[in-house]
Amino acid sequence: MKKGHQIRIGLALVILMLFVGLFKINSDKNKNTMGQTTYFTRSDMKSIQNDLKNNNFQAPEFNQKELLKNIPSATVYDESTGNNVALSVWDSWPVTDRNGAVANYHGYRLVIALTAKGERNDNGGSRLGLFAQKYSEKSNNIATWQYLGNIFNTFGEGSHNDSYLRRINSEWSGSTTLMNPDDTTLRVFYTNSMVTGEDQSQALTTAKIFLEPKNGSWSQGLEINHSKTTDHKTVFVGDGKIYQTVSQTSKKLNQTQDSFAMRDPHLVIDGDKYYLIFEGNTGSKYGFQGISNFNNKMYFGQESFFQKDRNRLLNNKNTTEYDKAFLANASLGKIELNHDFTVKKVMKPVVAANATIDILERPNLFKYRGKWYFFTCFWGDSLASSDDRFKNKTYMFGYVSEDGINGKYKPLNGNGLVLRSNTKKGEANFTYSYLVVPPKDGKSDKFVITSFEDDKSFAPSFVLKINDDKTKLINRYVLDQGALYDNGNHYKTSPQDN
Repeated sequence: MKKGHQIRIGLALVILMLFVGLFKINSDKNKNTMGQTTYFTRSDMKSIQNDLKNNNFQAPEFNQKELLKNIPSATVYDESTGNNVALSVWDSWPVTDRNGAVANYHGYRLVIALTAKGERNDNGGSRLGLFAQKYSEKSNNIATWQYLGNIFNTFGEGSHNDSYLRRINSEWSGSTTLMNPDDTTLRVFYTNSMVTGEDQSQALTTAKIFLEPKNGSWSQGLEINHSKTTDHKTVFVGDGKIYQTVSQTSKKLNQTQDSFAMRDPHLVIDGDKYYLIFEGNTGSKYGFQGISNFNNKMYFGQESFFQKDRNRLLNNKNTTEYDKAFLANASLGKIELNHDFTVKKVMKPVVAANATIDILERPNLFKYRGKWYFFTCFWGDSLASSDDRFKNKTYMFGYVSEDGINGKYKPLNGNGLVLRSNTKKGEANFTYSYLVVPPKDGKSDKFVITSFEDDKSFAPSFVLKINDDKTKLINRYVLDQGALYDNGNHYKTSPQDN
């Protein structure tokens, strides 16, 4: 073979190899942009029981009277009685900057919470209430939080011909971001609840609100300019394929109610990419609920456990456990947004829980030391299990991705368990709707966990330590009610018993 011909063949092979390599890179890149799904498996659920007495996950027991107070400023005038009445306050979240840390809004920390006049009511009338605390305030006492009123004066304020917002009867959980620290606006995401009777309609919703200095001076306080509220619109209601729509929801199986979710939107910004994390259910083309839940090994875990647990469920079709496993298809979803906050791309769930649980709530995602951490919480009673040890408990689970926001998330601590707490309504220590707040500087390994207590007030904040893929809940002390940072004011506690 002539030397020139050999060179041409060699060049051709090099070009072919480069082409194949580029094709593989682009293919992997395109695959990664859709995300990868991690499963909260039935094996994970079963393994939780081995950790219920582990001190690393037990919530703290607190009984101090100073930690059981309503928010003093959270009152409204009741026309029927002519008196001021206390607001019930439950799910809450801090206003964050674009990196997910607590924002400094012109000298204030801000929190938005679900509120209602008198007793909590999820199926009609809950409103987004705004609370502010001066950034210079050295005390974390609950009295330092000032209630500023409803985010929206009326349901759908600032919207234009939005068919979903015309049906709204409650505002549910979401997230809020300070997009530009120099202006007077906040980008609010929340859940439009249209739930009435058996209709479980919900929608991911956004709006731009204007929060301006009182009397023209930031030192005088803040006030919402309701006349400027704009861009109030529906973002996503499900696509029916990856994420279930309300029309695809079964009413019930025997006596077990099928749950639908399209709620708890959480905005995450990664460079110039906007993502919305949310609570949903898997759709018809991505692991739909039903008998197929019993035929996928990924939903169960190990091969040996899959065969044994599957056969046990199929041989006990007259049980509530079977019904729950049949209906379970909770997912923590993700969509990419355009910069006008419309849907750019519907992506695969970050976490799905087919055959394990139908409700995973309050997803929360942030970057810390080069890794992405993802958290969610749920009620033990919702698990598709016959084990009574799950009952009357709440849980927080966590996951971590080492290869980017769209990478594969692995469970923290091996099975995902981060926190376990008892639930006794009307008593101290009933907390829920856990949200992890990352440190602003990214250097500390301690994170604040906020929640509510007894459907009435901000709970004492917990402290969580994160070390790579391991966590430890600090349960020898708690912070003040509603604290977003640790100022050193600790209240001694002990771990809850099991």
